[in-house]
Amino acid sequence: MEITKIQNMSLLAGSVDANGDVIIGDAPEPDNEEIIDAATRGFDFDFDDFKQILLLFIFTLTSLFASAQTIETQNPANAPADGKKHAMKLYLKTGGTIEYNTKSTIDRVTYLPDIGMKVYIKGETESVDYLYSQMNKIEYTIENSNNTNANWSDGVKGNDMWTTESFKEAWRLEYPQLNAGTEATGSTTNSQVVVKTCSPYGITYSVEWDNSLIANRWTCYELHAGNSASNVKRKDDFKADPEVAVSSVLDDYKNSGFARGHLCPSADRLCSTEQNKQTFFLTNMQPQYTSHNSGLWSRLEDQVRSFATNDTYTNLHCDTLYIVKAATITDKVTIGGEEVDGVYFNNEHTAHQLCNDRLLVPKYFYMALLHYNKDTDSYHALAFWTDHISTTQPVANLGDYAISIEELEKRTGIDFFCNLPDDIESEVEKTLELDFWHLTTTP
Repeated sequence: MEITKIQNMSLLAGSVDANGDVIIGDAPEPDNEEIIDAATRGFDFDFDDFKQILLLFIFTLTSLFASAQTIETQNPANAPADGKKHAMKLYLKTGGTIEYNTKSTIDRVTYLPDIGMKVYIKGETESVDYLYSQMNKIEYTIENSNNTNANWSDGVKGNDMWTTESFKEAWRLEYPQLNAGTEATGSTTNSQVVVKTCSPYGITYSVEWDNSLIANRWTCYELHAGNSASNVKRKDDFKADPEVAVSSVLDDYKNSGFARGHLCPSADRLCSTEQNKQTFFLTNMQPQYTSHNSGLWSRLEDQVRSFATNDTYTNLHCDTLYIVKAATITDKVTIGGEEVDGVYFNNEHTAHQLCNDRLLVPKYFYMALLHYNKDTDSYHALAFWTDHISTTQPVANLGDYAISIEELEKRTGIDFFCNLPDDIESEVEKTLELDFWHLTTTP
């Protein structure tokens, strides 16, 4: 267990964010306008009737008179990825306790910054409400027997890594399984995870960066109503990343013939200037032929945004789209049961083709997508796989580039969406539903 002491003027560690995901650590404090808008981000404050408005007002009024205090919150090393069924025990100031065990039917927990939390039980329309000022401690626990390959599970090599400060977000649904060689701090010989955040929009994206190869293993992030508004314009603030041990630099791309190809694209992060600038760290990029970056890859980026924000592009409304984007950086990948080159080589494989003598040039780019609909509590998954070539590729039928997540895992050796419960993961990853995503293939 990780013990965290926090002030009652911030979200409780282990709370649930706008998408129903458990938050490990503090979250930025929203202002009053953001609280009002929180319903559009999935917080479900239930402003439909006066009774709920009055309840929120009472909560707020009470918090104004509550004395500042410290609440000790115990974070589980195996926090649930979906944030719905975590057990918790509340230690009250009166000396009593309230316990929601793993067999409880908790639907969700909504945390009101500075105030308290609302616990919703499945089948009940009214919440059970608690003030921070009523509690001394909250203890979280969870059974993880239904998820054997999650980043926190026993048997996953390196499962003790993500509970450290550097890996506290590895429970999130968009995260692939961490590389066994990834360590808590960056060095010239290992991989490390970097998380870019921006107040009040939360996580911009996360990156697993290989310092020895000077290459991005993957970038993952979420698209939902709360982080995908278009408030600013593109900033073009390309720069090295000071958070990694060995970052690519601007000179690596200068006069190389390769574009600085975004993984989390600028157009997906236009809520604020800070958010947009974070997409221009070079750790969020791979060398790309301009024809690929501005052609097929750009068209797929547009399609992914539509999946998340336009209900006409999928069979169900998308509350959250979990996204992984990457390129192949290993010497070999497996396609159709055969090993083929994963990166470009020169002179009959005697040397890697490099971007200005430093950066590997991938032969393939890919995306992994997980669609979540809250009303039906259902997931649908899809992957895109593209050849990284210097010539223009057709974009009329994007279904031509679609594969299942299961096939993507065979090709890359990476376990995607590993934090889903095993039964859900198995079902969505083996299925390729082109009709659900409204995709067509070339006849």
